[in-house]
Order: sequence, then structure tokens, then C-alpha cells
Amino acid sequence: MKKLFNVAIRFKGQDHWAEYSNVYFIRTLDEYRVHLQEINNKFSVAEGEIKNLDTFVGHGHSGLTSLSGLLCGMIEKKSDRAPMLNHLKRLQGALVVNQVSDILDGKVLVINKKGGYFPIKPSDEYTFKCIESRKYVESDIKTLSWRGGAHYYAKVGNIDVVSRSGDVKWDTHHEAYSEAVKYIEKLNSEECGLQL
Repeated sequence: MKKLFNVAIRFKGQDHWAEYSNVYFIRTLDEYRVHLQEINNKFSVAEGEIKNLDTFVGHGHSGLTSLSGLLCGMIEKKSDRAPMLNHLKRLQGALVVNQVSDILDGKVLVINKKGGYFPIKPSDEYTFKCIESRKYVESDIKTLSWRGGAHYYAKVGNIDVVSRSGDVKWDTHHEAYSEAVKYIEKLNSEECGLQL
């Protein structure tokens, strides 16, 4: 899981601080690969897939694929859906190309959980500060299981619980809940630690 930050940024020449909650800072292609894995339903994304947009587009459930599903549901005739889907695929491909280009140009991407982003150029002069992060409590824990499923999953707020050993599913509700309690301790103890 990549760390989400709550920050305020003030660029040179601006009088006000712009606040951003729950944003990722992506500096490298490896961080971007991890980001793509997480937003695309945690499928494994190989480096070659990032470069080949024909194989990358359509994986998982990002905001864009959710939009695709909504629009397809609104278009009754299946034959009328293809042009709209092709436009959405090109849009998603163009977004990935632009983001990869920005990273290769040395820019830091600031990406929110819905996919909106902006780049910070190495030449930009700015100041940032971390804003107090939310403190989680046990009432933020949710445990889930698929109907007829054999495993339990846990969330703290909207964050998927991942154990220290990398597990994301457990055999019992109690195990999932116990891991979520440990995860709360980890989340609440993290300092901002953001270095740009």
C-alpha cells in the first residue's frame, strides 16, 4: 500500500495554501507501477504492460472503467457501445502516456484517489506542509466476506488491511478483525515523512 498524504502546497507567487487530502506522490516509474496495480483492482501489472497500452487498458476497476460501465449501461444497443468504449480506451491510454512522460521528465505526480492529478516540475518553487492526519479507531474497522466465500477481508475506513507478512485475507472474522486492530496502530503511528 502506498502512503496517502494530507498536505498543503503553496507555489511561489501565490498567497494561499492549497490543501490536498488523501493524495499520492509518485516520483518513479516503479512507484507508478505500484500505483497502477492498486487502482486497477490489485492485478499484477508488469512493466511491459505500462509501455503497451493495448494490453494495459481495461484491466481492473479504476475510475475510468467505472465510468465505462455506467455509460455502457445507458446505451441499450450493444453495437452502439463500441465507439464510446474506444474513445474511453484512448483517453485512458493518453492519461497513462502523459503521466509516464511527466515522471520521465523528472516531475512528481500528485494523484488523488479518484485519479485526478497534477505534476510538480523540478523547477517549480513551492513550500509544502503536512496536515494532521486522521486518527483511526476500532469503529472504523469493517470485515467483509464474499457470499459463499471462504475468506475474510478487512478495511480501516476505505483502506484495505495488509498484514506485515503481506496477507490481505484471513480464514476467520476474528483473524481479520485482529489484523485490522494492528493495522490501526500502524496507521496512527505514521508520521508524514514526505520528502520531495
